[in-house]
Amino acid sequence: MSQQQIMSGPCFVPGPLLLPQKGFSVQQWACPSAEQWARQPEVWNELEAMKQHAPTAANMLLPDAFLFKVETAERIRKVLHNMEKQAAQLTQQIDGYIYLERTLPDGIIRPGLVGLLDLEQYSFESGANTLVRSPVPLAARQVLPRLELRQNAKLESSHILLAAEDEHNALFCLLEQQKNQLELVYSGELCYGGGSVCGWAVQDAMLIRQIADIVQTWQDKNRFAKRWADMQPGEPIALVPIAGNEELAAAKAHWMLCKEELSEEEQAIHPARFRLVEVCNLYQEALHLQPVHRVVMGVQGLPLLGEFRKWCEHQAIALAQPNDGQCIRFVYGNWQQDLWLKSEKWSLAAGMLDAFLAEYLQWNPMCSVDYIAEEAEVRELAADGTTGLLLPAFDKSDLFRGLAKGGFLPRSPFVMKVPQEHRYELECRRIDCP
Repeated sequence: MSQQQIMSGPCFVPGPLLLPQKGFSVQQWACPSAEQWARQPEVWNELEAMKQHAPTAANMLLPDAFLFKVETAERIRKVLHNMEKQAAQLTQQIDGYIYLERTLPDGIIRPGLVGLLDLEQYSFESGANTLVRSPVPLAARQVLPRLELRQNAKLESSHILLAAEDEHNALFCLLEQQKNQLELVYSGELCYGGGSVCGWAVQDAMLIRQIADIVQTWQDKNRFAKRWADMQPGEPIALVPIAGNEELAAAKAHWMLCKEELSEEEQAIHPARFRLVEVCNLYQEALHLQPVHRVVMGVQGLPLLGEFRKWCEHQAIALAQPNDGQCIRFVYGNWQQDLWLKSEKWSLAAGMLDAFLAEYLQWNPMCSVDYIAEEAEVRELAADGTTGLLLPAFDKSDLFRGLAKGGFLPRSPFVMKVPQEHRYELECRRIDCP
């Protein structure tokens, strides 16, 4: 099959999905995203102790909190052993999709559709023109430990969340209308304050065809070119990772290794070619994204602001009036100052700021930068002598706009607003050839 034929096919497809036996406890089985609490391994130790006496998806995870540790290799061995045992627990097979409604802690419902992403249509490389692209550059160290686990894994669960630009909400209007005709396959509360979730099996051939037609509209080149005409976009972008991008990259790297030993016929159907994901609508109210702020250690706020102003002059970045342009707020102790800017080169304030900081840190090696989502934490650090750089609210349309313009978005442009709103690991599938 040619690359052109692959690119013309749907990037998001149905497939065999696995769940525990009917009536299983969602609260016991499902667990928070593996990328949660990356700096708090004690939370994962507590969760493992809480779930140790019953089958749980947590047994098949390598949480980010335990990456790059002395015990990482031992944890990988343990996870692979657990997969062997838990495969027998996954007796419910869904040949299609799972439509889910996630009730978030604030009571708002976020619909999603669980299925398979064709990894032939995803790339994390710079300059990619695939239908699904990494929004930010990834380093090898972010991918390699995850790849090591995947190379020997029999099963996968998923915390990967992809966003579609579905302005009219066509997909979820369709599924919500059909919900009463679908089989409910799980329902229950989620642990650690994650709200609750219900899932319905989507196995009807006609409904699956209707979903494929909607996915095809996301992939339409003319629609994408019209939507982003001012950006002079290239190839269309159908889906963008919101969470789990490193896991997606590891799956792609694994598939690139696997396919070298397969014929074209084998490549078309091999389980490793696909990755279990959830798709949501970027514009739905219940998808809360917030900016990731910067903090700079080793310099006071006013001198840093002065250097930033000089840099902006050299880059022909114009100062703007309040509420006109992009705002960066400098915070140091009790002092703060807003700087409003206009730039044709950088569509996001984070990109502009990161370009400056890259140069500044090169000439000031005693300084360092960190990335923090919570404004309260930034202000707390600023009160102790660190300079905080607060970014404006993240405009969801900037996600596709930034990628349509070409290249990557700046590092860590956004995160889910509340950790408990992340996708929970729940559905599974086989990725080996049984």
